[in-house]
Amino acid sequence: MAPSPARYDPFAEWYEAWAGDGPGLIAEHAELLGDVVGARVLDVACGQGRMARYLASRGAGVVGVDVSAQMLAIARAKGSAGIEYLHGDIADPATWWDGAPFDGCSCELALMDIDDLDGAFATVATVLRPGGWFIASIVHPCFPGNDKGLSSWPPDGGYTSEGWWTSLDHNPEGARIRVGSTHRTIATYLNTLIGTGFEVERLLEPPARVPTFLLWRCIRR
Repeated sequence: MAPSPARYDPFAEWYEAWAGDGPGLIAEHAELLGDVVGARVLDVACGQGRMARYLASRGAGVVGVDVSAQMLAIARAKGSAGIEYLHGDIADPATWWDGAPFDGCSCELALMDIDDLDGAFATVATVLRPGGWFIASIVHPCFPGNDKGLSSWPPDGGYTSEGWWTSLDHNPEGARIRVGSTHRTIATYLNTLIGTGFEVERLLEPPARVPTFLLWRCIRR
């Protein structure tokens, strides 16, 4: 069964209660961002707007894009000072981008929910000015996805089993049982970044007994 691009719509209110409104991974490692005052930033797959609000609080002008109308409704209800929320597919910029370049792009724990990675990274490369940055956080693709030892890949497969999956046995408390996940190897992520014109400046794995998350900062060449 193929996933729905807007598969968070039926679970938007649940996700907002489950995820909360904390700072998020990129905010916890703000050294990756640096000074964003006055910067024009695209928040990719912005969801309920947690990252967009953080960027706006740091002085950036933010555009948030997401395919889920229900998640965007929650984001707008929380206030949108300094933020423009747009309903659209990140891989199809002709439907939402006004042609004005961005200084930076962020994506907080959402690339596992984006079906077209090549299209998404190509869009980011297109909308960024030369030298613009792209910072993202993902569930670490190389290791089990949390401290319970649950896999980041299909439970009936292995690390190289790329593609969308869901599992009734994976985690009844979490998002993946509801919306699934698209697993990719770290080589796929990095090679796709390089192939779409990015230079990796820094990789970061937050301290953990077994790495749970991976963050990067890239520059558009």
